Amino acid sequence: MNSRSLWKYLPPAGPILSLTLISLVVVSAFLYYRAVKIQRFLEPALALSQPRNEFSKSFKQIIEREFGAKAMEGMKIKASSILIERSLLFSGDGTLKASAQVSLQRLARVFLSLMQDDRRRSEISLVLILARFPSYGAMGVNVAERMKVQRSVSLIQDALFQAEPELNIRYSTYFVGTSQPTTPHEQNMELVELRIIPSEFLHIEALDKLEKYSY
Repeated sequence: MNSRSLWKYLPPAGPILSLTLISLVVVSAFLYYRAVKIQRFLEPALALSQPRNEFSKSFKQIIEREFGAKAMEGMKIKASSILIERSLLFSGDGTLKASAQVSLQRLARVFLSLMQDDRRRSEISLVLILARFPSYGAMGVNVAERMKVQRSVSLIQDALFQAEPELNIRYSTYFVGTSQPTTPHEQNMELVELRIIPSEFLHIEALDKLEKYSY
């Protein structure tokens, strides 16, 4: 059998080309469908995350304005919270150090600046002043530890309001002081945290982007 006779067993080129083109169209349609699905997921997600990113950026800028580009020793800045070592604020008998007044006054100005901006304030549900105490399982011991830590939190809140009275007059309902039980060896137990709890408010631009996905 020569090579010329083999050609009669091969299918015509036309149908093969047609099947190839159809396959390419199907694959392209499938890839387009997947791309649209990914876009439909990412677009609203980005719309929701962008306001939080902008808030975190402005939050850090305000802190840098008060404390400088490098946070002071004993203080750590996160996206929407400030961690401060207790030893920086309190003396051995549980009273506020005189040196802590300067830091707390700067923090009061940070929160006042946030609250005075309507857009930023709309993104804040609460400012949580949180300190932790060791939980030993015994009711009486836990109560004593909780009361001691709660008193420390109250001193911080009072100092903020005293440094910037407008915080107390206009925005005191945003501030909540609390204590949290934790394991005795918890690393964060020696820290006081001032955490901004974001509100459930959705920006109008996010709602505009999400509306088209509701149909």
